[in-house]
Amino acid sequence: MECSKARESLSAVLDGEPIGSPSAELTSHLRTCMACRRFLDRARALDALTHAARADAPDLSSEVLEAARAQRHRADPWISALRLGLVAVAVAQLALAVPSLVYGSDEGAPIHIAHEVGSWDLALAIGFLFAAWRPLRAVGMLPFAAALSAALILTAVVDIVHGRAIALTETAHLLELVGTALLYLLMAPRTKARPTLRVVTTGYPRAG
Repeated sequence: MECSKARESLSAVLDGEPIGSPSAELTSHLRTCMACRRFLDRARALDALTHAARADAPDLSSEVLEAARAQRHRADPWISALRLGLVAVAVAQLALAVPSLVYGSDEGAPIHIAHEVGSWDLALAIGFLFAAWRPLRAVGMLPFAAALSAALILTAVVDIVHGRAIALTETAHLLELVGTALLYLLMAPRTKARPTLRVVTTGYPRAG
């Protein structure tokens, strides 16, 4: 029997798995091969060491869960300010949506167009409110809000340049831009150092 095959079978024996070769052949090989006997002795010592480590290891699951829970609910003034800003933008969007939805009035536009514009304002306001309420679940809203605000600002600038719109009335679209910026700041990764959980390893058996 080759040493590589013998050591594979020895590892299987230590793991409680089928060895895949006759045990008599393995025993005969161990009688004549000093290197494989040393391999078996070291494997047994390592197995005993790892079993002892698992037996003596403290149960840190409750500490880890508690630290994760505290980190999740840790008060962050910056995040709180961003969420309040989104709420303010959402309230302003709702105020813009009311005339279009209820009265069908949007700077002389047909009622149907006014209703559609009001529906967009209402949907965006609800989206901002949801993002302020559940920031981690609102990451999918950022591309939509960014595309919408960019398109509105671009078309507003074009219409103002060509005299089809008044600059003062188009400033309302800055709300979408502000809301998008707040969304980005709320969801962007922050590099601020976070507290780490220190795991005490005193009492673990050490090799050597």
